[in-house]
Amino acid sequence: MTRSNPIRIALLLPLLLLAVPGAAGAAQPSGPVFVARFGTDPLAGSIFQPEGDVVSRFTWIGKERPHFAGDRPGTLRVLYDTTLPTGRLSAPLGTVLSTDEDFEFGAILTIRSARSHPAPQGFSQIAFGLWNAHTTGLGRTLFPSDAYDLVEADYFANVTEFGGPFVSPSIFGGAVGGNAFNNFAFQSAEVALPFDTPLLVQGRYDAATERLTVSVGRYVSGASFTPIPGAHAEVDLSHLAPGFLADVTGIAAYGEGWPSLRAEVDYDLLYVGALPPPFRVTTTPNGHVRTNDPGLLLGGRLGRLRLDRLDVQQDLDVFAK
Repeated sequence: MTRSNPIRIALLLPLLLLAVPGAAGAAQPSGPVFVARFGTDPLAGSIFQPEGDVVSRFTWIGKERPHFAGDRPGTLRVLYDTTLPTGRLSAPLGTVLSTDEDFEFGAILTIRSARSHPAPQGFSQIAFGLWNAHTTGLGRTLFPSDAYDLVEADYFANVTEFGGPFVSPSIFGGAVGGNAFNNFAFQSAEVALPFDTPLLVQGRYDAATERLTVSVGRYVSGASFTPIPGAHAEVDLSHLAPGFLADVTGIAAYGEGWPSLRAEVDYDLLYVGALPPPFRVTTTPNGHVRTNDPGLLLGGRLGRLRLDRLDVQQDLDVFAK
């Protein structure tokens, strides 16, 4: 059996990580903070807290078949109908998220084509995200608004004379002057999301750049999703003062008093933190996975590398043992 040289391996491993872009920076991925798969009724337990018109807005369908491989029976169906009063459902994170540190959040959802009607005169959103259990009011669509400390991934499904539909990150900081829109950041990407297709919506905040990105991928196969071209919007949060403080995650369906939007959306995942397994994002529709996991890299293409004057294969074989 070949004997290993621990010093040589220690010197070689950083070179190998540098040889694969992104590997070194992902050595310690963050785990999930909160995950809900909606295999059980969130309305019947004690984790999710209802606010407003939850009865009309939220329905758990326990006999719904899995919508994709890796899904579970059951789904949370949300009615986005702007003629109804606002309702939302939220769960505590056990921590407070702010502009001081990186974080991720997201959902897997399906926008149903049946009975969908985004009015051409409207501008209303399918929404989920993060907010503060004590300071974020229900008046997101009012002016002045009381929706302080809100981080939202929105899909404005309406097509108007100004364009649309739009994927939009919408962020409200702390209270300023009695109106949440006094401390607000917003950006949009004009793109139509497909109906009746599971969609992975991901939000990522980078504290170093003070930017939050929302992107959308569509289901491919297995547990894989691939990015939808153009479904990517990034917003600068550097001007928020004060920034937001969010301690819950949830789904919100807003009322406006007139028929601006009607849509039914099935939620099969809501999460905060790293995207939970088995779900993953691919770079191409054929299912090839882009990964920053050094374990996968070492077990795959790194094992096939050759560097001049270094017996890389031999050292990797020993390292793997």
